[in-house]
This record gives sequence, structure tokens and C-alpha cells, in this order.
Amino acid sequence: MRTQNSIKNIGMSIFSQVVITLLGFVSRKVFIDSLGIEYLGVNALLINVLSMMALVEGGIGISITYNLYKPLADNDRYKIIALIQLYRKTYRILALIILLISICIYPLLGHFIKDASKIPYLPTIYFLFVFKNMISYFNAHKWTLIQADQKGYILARMELLFQVVVTFIKIWILIVTHNYILYLAIELIVLVFQNIVNGIIVDRKYQYLKTSVKHDVDVSTKDNIIKNIKALFLHNVGSYLVFGTDSLLISSFISIAVVGFYSNYTMLLGQLSGILSPILSGIGASIGNLIATESSEKNYSIFKITYLVNFWLFSIIVIFLYNVLEPFINWWLGSGFLLDHRTYMLILVNFYLTGMRTSIATFKTRAGLFVQDKYVPIIEGILNLIASLVLLRYFDLAGIFMGTTISTIVTVFWTQPLIVYKNIFKKSIWLYFAKYGVYAVLTILTCIVTSYVGQSIVVGNSLVSIIVRGLICITIPNLIYVCLFYKTKEFQYLYQVLKQYVSSKRRPKIDSYQV
Repeated sequence: MRTQNSIKNIGMSIFSQVVITLLGFVSRKVFIDSLGIEYLGVNALLINVLSMMALVEGGIGISITYNLYKPLADNDRYKIIALIQLYRKTYRILALIILLISICIYPLLGHFIKDASKIPYLPTIYFLFVFKNMISYFNAHKWTLIQADQKGYILARMELLFQVVVTFIKIWILIVTHNYILYLAIELIVLVFQNIVNGIIVDRKYQYLKTSVKHDVDVSTKDNIIKNIKALFLHNVGSYLVFGTDSLLISSFISIAVVGFYSNYTMLLGQLSGILSPILSGIGASIGNLIATESSEKNYSIFKITYLVNFWLFSIIVIFLYNVLEPFINWWLGSGFLLDHRTYMLILVNFYLTGMRTSIATFKTRAGLFVQDKYVPIIEGILNLIASLVLLRYFDLAGIFMGTTISTIVTVFWTQPLIVYKNIFKKSIWLYFAKYGVYAVLTILTCIVTSYVGQSIVVGNSLVSIIVRGLICITIPNLIYVCLFYKTKEFQYLYQVLKQYVSSKRRPKIDSYQV
């Protein structure tokens, strides 16, 4: 059942992401042509500023999700209802707190935008973002339940429908009116309606949640949630200092237009990883269930499979981006939208370092290991901010991303695997880094070979040339990796799962793998 639900989640997520990605390219092009790069920078910056609100949430959702796995597996409805009631009440209070904090942050907005006077109606734009940010909190408890129950693909269908509808409406508004305020207002209205529909779907599926009887969370579970929330708050602060401050630094010290240029890169990186990351995240709830019910040896066997998939996907993505990203931006948006090459390379390095942590971070999160490294993200965030500010003086834009690289390698690069290998797998961390080293070398060598072949065969930067180069970047690494890993147990397991699923025969459980 774990494998079945995982494949459904993965399939639906990938299909949805492909459609949303294609629409996103069209929408972004229309946005820039209609409103200009400055508004794109404002859009990206406000998303970053308001992501600070996640610090208020403090990891409540992740902690409650972790505590839902076992009662869902045991069909303990009393405990499920108790956790959902707690979650719903807490998040409604948080929505109001976020509104108050957003009002307090507003006077500081001018300090974040070097040339704020160029943006008319900035207060209206800001508070439309604030209300959009608040909406998701009112039904977050229902979304968390269906994800923890490995049924996320049900809401993913509705998400796809709403995304397609709202994207077409926004494109039409931009072409006809060139009105950014109306663009944001329509997005907010559709989001409200989507939350209502999703809430109805979850209510129908889990009708036992409809009860006026108060269910109390037991003391030990409540203590565990509080302990994890305290730790996750520190994780969220550190994460924001690492990933949420780049746009703020660019906007404050360089310009809001450069934030727009950078957002094109992050959009493409995010869309590509979004297409493929469901293959890893789609089995996240299965891993939570696995950790709750199986031995450390069985957990390790599954981790080795996810680690191979993790490397395979992000290695190919980075090779693909190295060869295709900049030519595609030139074709898609026209000349004049590229960052300097040194900055571009650092963005790819940071993307690879973050992507390669996906499998280890998934096991850590699903096992509820939040307290063990609660101060590490703060250290990482402070180190990132200091290094970025110092290096910015010497290397301009590239210095901001150098700070991210340094802070990652010094901290979470080694602390996350140390915690997982010690607490879940009971094995030496050097097993992780030995394989990481092999994977990194393979990525670099395969990238060199692929780039050489692409440059030898493809000439020019037309759309056809970009497509051919992209196909080469997908074909050659896959051929190399199949030849290298075909005889491994991890590859053979994956091959058998896919083979049996496609042929509609017996579907094995994800925990049937043995080392």
C-alpha cells in the first residue's frame, strides 16, 4: 500500500508540475512584457519578505504531521481528531498574529527596496500579498491530514485545475489591462475559493472529523509537539536567514531590477526540481510510516534507494541547467536578462548542495529529529548573512551566493547526515560521505562529457538547438548511470517496482527490499 500511494502521489505531482511549469513560462513572459522587470522584482521580494511569517508558525505543522503518522497507521481516530482540532485552533490564531506582524513590518518596507519610489500603489500591493499569505492557514489542518495519510494526489488534481484557471485569467488581465493590482486581486479570490473547495473534499473523505466533542491531546504527545516546535522555530529562523535573505540583500544593496533577473533563475530551478522532486517527496509519508513501524536496517535499505534516486535526479538537473538554462533565458525573454557567469555557477552549486540533501532531510524530518540540531540552522543563517555582507563588498552579486555556499558546507552539509545515521540507521556517517563523494565526482565528469558532446553536435541558440541540447543532457547522463548502477541492488529494486507497476501485475511493498 505504501508503494501504491507513493506512485500515485508521484505521478499526479509530476503531471501537475509539468502543466504548471509550461503555463508559468508563458505567464512570466507576459508579466515582464506587460509590467516590466521592476514589478517582477517587487513580486519576488515581497514573497521573500512575507516568508518571514513562516517563523511565526514555528514548525507546528511539521511537528503535528509527524505525530499523525502512527495514529493514522493504527486508525486511532480519537488521537487524529485531537491533533486536528489542536492544529485548526492554533493556525487560526496564527493567521491573526501574522496580520498584526505584517502591519508592523510595513513601515520598514521602504528600507528593503532601494528604489521604492518607482513602484506606485506599493501599500496596496503589500497587503494583497499579506492576505494571500494568511488564507492558507485557515485550512492548513486539512491539507496536513490528507498528506500524512498519503492521499495528497486527491487535492493535487484540484490544485492543477485551479492553477490552470487562475494562470489563464492572470495572463488575460495582463494583456488587456496591464494592471498589477487586479492581477493580484484575482489570484487572491481564486485562492480563497480553492481553499473552500479543498476543505469540502477533505471533510467528505474524513467525515469522522465533524464532531463538536472536544478531544484532548495526551500529555506525552503535547510535550513532544511543544519540544519539536521550539526546535523547529530555530530551524525556520536559520532557514530564512539562508534562503530568504538573498533577494533582500540584492534589493537593498544592488537594485530591485536585479531581484527580477535573479527570480527568473530561481523560477526555472524551482520548476525543474518541482517536476522531479515529487519522486522523492511523494514517498515522504511512506517513509514516516516506515520509520514508525520498521527496523533500522530496513530503514537504511530504503534510504540507499532514495539516495540513489536523489543523486540521479539532481545530477541530471544540474547538468541540464548548466548547458541549457542561459540559452533558454535568452530565447525565452530576450537578451539582457542574464546574470554574470560567476554568479550563475554559484547558484548551480548551491542548488546541487541543497538538492542532494533531500533524501537525508526527508528521513530526518519524518523521524521527528528536530531537537538534535536545533541551533545549527541559526549558526548557518548568521554565518550566511555575515559572509554574504562581507563578500558582497569584494565580489558584488556573486558574494551573496558565496556566503550561502560557505555556510552550507560548514554546517548542515555534515550535521544532518550525522544525526540521521546515528539515530535511525545506527551506522557510520562515513558511509554517507563516501557515496556523496562518488556521486559528486560522477556529476562533474558526466557534465564534462555531456557538455563536450552537446557543443560538438549543436550549433546556435535557436529553440530547436536548445531542445536538442536538452535531449543530449537527458540521454547521455542516463545512459552512463544505467551502465554504472545497473547491477546494484538499489537499481534492481527500482527497476522491478517500475516494471511490475507498468505491467499492472503484483505491486510490491516499499519495505520488501532487503540488502
